[in-house]
Amino acid sequence: MREIKAVIFDLYGTLISVHTDEDSLARLWKPLSFFYAFHGARYAPKELRAAYRSAVAEEEARLSAGGKLAEICIETVFARLYRDRGAEPTETLVRDTASMFRACSMCRIEPYPGARELLKELRAAGKRVCLLSNAQRAFTQAEIEMFGLDECFDELLLSSDWEVKKPDHAYFACLLSRLPFSADEIIMVGNSAHDDIRPARELGLHACFLNTDGDPSRPDCDLVCDGADYAALKKWLLG
Repeated sequence: MREIKAVIFDLYGTLISVHTDEDSLARLWKPLSFFYAFHGARYAPKELRAAYRSAVAEEEARLSAGGKLAEICIETVFARLYRDRGAEPTETLVRDTASMFRACSMCRIEPYPGARELLKELRAAGKRVCLLSNAQRAFTQAEIEMFGLDECFDELLLSSDWEVKKPDHAYFACLLSRLPFSADEIIMVGNSAHDDIRPARELGLHACFLNTDGDPSRPDCDLVCDGADYAALKKWLLG
């Protein structure tokens, strides 16, 4: 019987299925340009899209100067877009802009069947259940709460809070430093061979690959599942 004491989950593609479109002028950039204009910052839709992408790239370059795999805080970009047009946004307006952006870009979002039940069952079995996600809190916090997942984790880390993201080992360290367990007592569960599985194995963790994207590769890990096969994961963990 494996003695796994902590289970670290990725979020998108692992517990939540999501599809967004951040390119569409009609779906996203036109309504967002109206929203900015309502608050004193005028942009044409294509102009706003280009300004957003430029600001994201510049912020990423600034944070990456130290050599880490940087994750920006997207609110910084939304606030900058207001200031570049002479408007001074409040914190509330910046948060509302982030929500508007996410809602307009969203095509689909739903938890995989049984995701919440899986997390609750693992906690009931005495496992420490953690989230380590490459995600923006401005987008993700509301989505976690919408599906009732916020109460399912003992530790919840979102990369925008830490200015670093997977697969950088430094981001894993932010969570591992909070867990009183050795590497061989922890498993990483994710849908990315590059961001989740490889760094977990490099750090000596166990790993489970949920192949929800039809990846033809078979990464080196303890368990490979076709899709979000939580039954197979529970059998491996709980017997």
